[in-house]
Amino acid sequence: MSAPSAPPASVPPVPPVPPYGPYREDCPWCGSRRLRTRPRGDGPRQGAPHRSALERCADCRHVFRNPPLTPGPAHPVVRAGVRLRHGLAARAMLRRCPEPESWLDVGTGDADFPRTARTHFPYTSFDGLDPTHRVLRARAVERVEEAYVGRLTDPHIAARLRARYDVVSLFQYLERVADPRAELRAALGVLRPGGHLLVDVADPRRLLPVHPVGLSAELVAQGCTVLTGARGHRVIARKEASAP
Repeated sequence: MSAPSAPPASVPPVPPVPPYGPYREDCPWCGSRRLRTRPRGDGPRQGAPHRSALERCADCRHVFRNPPLTPGPAHPVVRAGVRLRHGLAARAMLRRCPEPESWLDVGTGDADFPRTARTHFPYTSFDGLDPTHRVLRARAVERVEEAYVGRLTDPHIAARLRARYDVVSLFQYLERVADPRAELRAALGVLRPGGHLLVDVADPRRLLPVHPVGLSAELVAQGCTVLTGARGHRVIARKEASAP
């Protein structure tokens, strides 16, 4: 039997990443140190690969994993839930912004969301941003047109992409970063005036990483109009012309 063939040279390898980020003693959303560990019953389903503790901020109600999970291939059960949410989110955006010209998916990983959304937005140009090199593989297999490695808060990325996109999406992303408020503001910075921000704050494991009420309040403070209800796990907002 012949040995399996190597992957094409055009598809770059993905360096391994550690499963967890650094442990923190304060809330990544508001900076409060009044943290409470949630019961283990609120953790991932039996058989899920990671079981870092959940902590809840007593001041802003932000719930986050401590230490946080770093981006990486998810458990098959989790990926199935993510694919379902991707389709629902794309249809929700279609009702509010039917023909965007350009779309940036932040924390895209293997670009699973652009792959799903393209069925609803066949004429939209999808780009991807991810802190790992998985996004380069996604570009190699044509799931995104442009690929950026890093974060929106990196100065060279923020400057290059400023006011460039009609839509920016973030799926289960804010709970993985050290400063979610800074990342949210950076996402607004790459939106054009009148552009739409899509944030899905529902974890497929039925967690609530970022409280939607606090998220909506922050978006309003940044000059956006929130187009979705306060109780939903999906937040869609429009950046107004007066926004900074």
